[in-house]
Amino acid sequence: MENMNENTNQNRFNFKVNESITDLVSKNYVYAAVLHYFGIDFYNHAHQTLAQTCAEKGIDATVLIKQLEEAVMKRKFYESGKAINQKISHYPIQLVIEYLKHAHRIFMRRSLPYMSKLVCDCDSNGFEKQYKSIIEDLKIAFPLFAEDFIHHIFEEEDSLFDYINLLDNAFYEKIPMTKVFYPMQEHSISRFLRQHQQDDDEMKGIRELTSNYKITSKTPLLIKVLYSELKDFEEELKIHADIENRILLPKALKLEVKLKQNIIEKSKFN
Repeated sequence: MENMNENTNQNRFNFKVNESITDLVSKNYVYAAVLHYFGIDFYNHAHQTLAQTCAEKGIDATVLIKQLEEAVMKRKFYESGKAINQKISHYPIQLVIEYLKHAHRIFMRRSLPYMSKLVCDCDSNGFEKQYKSIIEDLKIAFPLFAEDFIHHIFEEEDSLFDYINLLDNAFYEKIPMTKVFYPMQEHSISRFLRQHQQDDDEMKGIRELTSNYKITSKTPLLIKVLYSELKDFEEELKIHADIENRILLPKALKLEVKLKQNIIEKSKFN
């Protein structure tokens, strides 16, 4: 593994297989997440080189480096949230829902477990007083946030998404109109929209606890990575909420209005 070829050394982002894991992560905190998914917690291999760590773990370095490169590109893609929204705005409503459900799975299966591990692995005894207090509070606050967030996801899928799918199926006559009549008495897209806008700032407590994810030159690298992940996650949630509030719910509201009009028109002939 130490004798990697020149193609591995010469890559788009100039990864050097002989640099330490600490130096690698210090360049871009998103690399820590990629290493984690390969079974490498950077803080446990801080002084090893990329080549040494890959050899120890039996990892193909070329595959790992490719994933590191892709992580940078994905981050740039997420930073262009407006472009994402513009593309999704043209999707049919059921495809928008599938996109949002896919994002939910990533949040629950990757983002939350990774951030939770970072919080758990932060040894507050090794930090200065200011960070010791924050980490101790985060170890209480973050699991509560994650639990509430997951509950919100399931509730949203079981109520809002199911209702919108029902509206869509009824409008395109995939199901009888009678199957949507009573759910429309119980639910309202306008009410969903109001509630959703009120609940959008889900990370307010975490943000305030970390002083807006404040990082200085003296901040320990593990804290820098954790704060970076929390901040990036909040940005992803903003994009996610924007898709729901500006694309999904307006589409659903139009659908609901048209269906009500159809029901009124049909009732005139009965």
